[in-house]
Amino acid sequence: MKKYLKLTLKIIISTSLIGYLLLSTDISKVLDILFRVNPFYFFVASILIIVNYVFSSFRWRYLVLDSKISIIYMIKLYFIGSFFNNFLPTSIGGDAYKIMKLGEKLGSKTNSFTATFLERFIGMIALLVISLYGYLTFSNLNIMSFLMVFILVILSFFAYLIFYPKFTFKPKLLLKLFDVLDKIHASFMRYKKEPMLLGYSFLASLVVQVSAIFTQYYIFKSLEVTLPVDFSLFAFPIIFLSGYAIPSLNGIGSQEVLYTSFFSTIGVAAGICIAASFLYHISRLVVSLIGGLLYLNEK
Repeated sequence: MKKYLKLTLKIIISTSLIGYLLLSTDISKVLDILFRVNPFYFFVASILIIVNYVFSSFRWRYLVLDSKISIIYMIKLYFIGSFFNNFLPTSIGGDAYKIMKLGEKLGSKTNSFTATFLERFIGMIALLVISLYGYLTFSNLNIMSFLMVFILVILSFFAYLIFYPKFTFKPKLLLKLFDVLDKIHASFMRYKKEPMLLGYSFLASLVVQVSAIFTQYYIFKSLEVTLPVDFSLFAFPIIFLSGYAIPSLNGIGSQEVLYTSFFSTIGVAAGICIAASFLYHISRLVVSLIGGLLYLNEK
């Protein structure tokens, strides 16, 4: 029952946000913008989504401590997971399918969950680093400020790994938070003898997230809007991370609102923001059909 209530809430939020945007925007202008899309840049954006999924698969493969699992299998599973994201109620809904199938292959759902969870978590860290760099760049702050904050984040993370197990006081109101922290700590401890794997995964994450950012950059480019690169590096990671936190159906509704909120501050019209978000949904859907074909081939 609780599961269906959450799904209902997400449907209500997505439809409400879309309804609000459509009522406050001239729909005819949005349609006119969509009809003027540049197919070349839309194609570039779609190719970058494929690049994103392939490098994400490599990142995921680094974290699977089993040499019998091939990278081809991981790429295939990643595309199928992206296909299921279209029908499951969150932007990471396909992870459930990936965990299940990889768990069957490994003979351990725990190991499958750990690798998948850590793949997502390292990706979030990479997003924060890129967003911080983008913010400092467009704010005209020097690179030393970025390095100091980055070093502080790294030191804080290692302090967490070392001292968290000794922290026994856990208030009841924060039990869910501590449950997440327990999972993160347990996941990293499993790789304490393989620090290079974590390093490779982080580097792969930087490639993954930069390709995701430029996917959306070229979506805007296809609508004859050239966003400042430094602002893009700041804004898109925040939009990605907000997508995990805001209940919605695969980012529908929430992404449109976030696009409008961020890019209107640099003079991009609301109609263009909504059209760009719609095109991004379409490009992901089109690429995910590769996963649908791979899934049907398994049957």
